[in-house]
Formats: sequence, C-alpha cells, structure tokens
Amino acid sequence: MKLTQIGTDYIVVNEKNLKDEKLISIPRVHLIEMAFEDPTKEKVDAVFTLYPKTNRFIISDNIRFYNGILKNTSKKYYVKNIQGIGLISFFRKNNKVLLDVTVLEETERKMILGQLLPDVLRNIEVIKLTKNDFELCKSVLETWDGNVIVT
Repeated sequence: MKLTQIGTDYIVVNEKNLKDEKLISIPRVHLIEMAFEDPTKEKVDAVFTLYPKTNRFIISDNIRFYNGILKNTSKKYYVKNIQGIGLISFFRKNNKVLLDVTVLEETERKMILGQLLPDVLRNIEVIKLTKNDFELCKSVLETWDGNVIVT
C-alpha cells in the first residue's frame, strides 16, 4: 500500500486554482483530479504543461471529453465515482477506477469494506477512504499494492 497525501501527492485542479503558485510549486504531484466546470482542451493542456512530472489523472465527469484527449497521450487516468451515483463499473475497457468510498451510501460502504474488500482491491488501483475506514481496513490494505487516499 502507498499512502497518498491530499494537498501534496494528490490535488484537485479547477478553473479557480489552475495557476495557483502554491500548487504549481509542489515538486511532484502523484495524482491530479481534473474538476473543471467547463473543460476544454486548452485547460487540460495547461495542466500537462504546469505539472509536467505528473502522469496520473483523475476524472469524474465529462468522461467522453477527457477520454478523447487522454487516450491519445501516455498519461494514465482513473474514473472516480461521484456522490449520488453509487457504485460504478468500468466505462470503457481501458478505464481504470478510483473508488471513492467516502461518497457511497452507508449500505454500499459497509458491503465494500466488509468481505468484498479483497475482491474489490484486485480490480482497482486507487481507493479513497475516511481515516476511520482506513483504520478498520488497515490489515487488508497493508498487503495491497495500490494507492490509498485518506481524508
């Protein structure tokens, strides 16, 4: 397991903070979530330019738009589930999934973090958990080779 720190290893970029010097000055951002209200190719290209060392991105809406851009790059990207949508499946064969357990309904959260967790972890590379959920699942996560984001 690799713990991914919010604000340094993992950041969210949108129109308001795209050119934020504090974010740009981070030596190496591991994961960037693109959360543009109105995504454009220019904004995505700006992210690539401003964060040249980052090769892993997260998207949660406008999947077709981002897929159209990212599939023609060497960048890896994950599709993240959003609140109110529930559990997601692969949108396309090549999409990877970031499972955000923090936005799941309570019944879904309990199901995922219960006996299903080892199976779920075999099919994802990144999971986002609350600190309490992380502590509950720590023994299973310690042997996993993915990224864990703790909120």
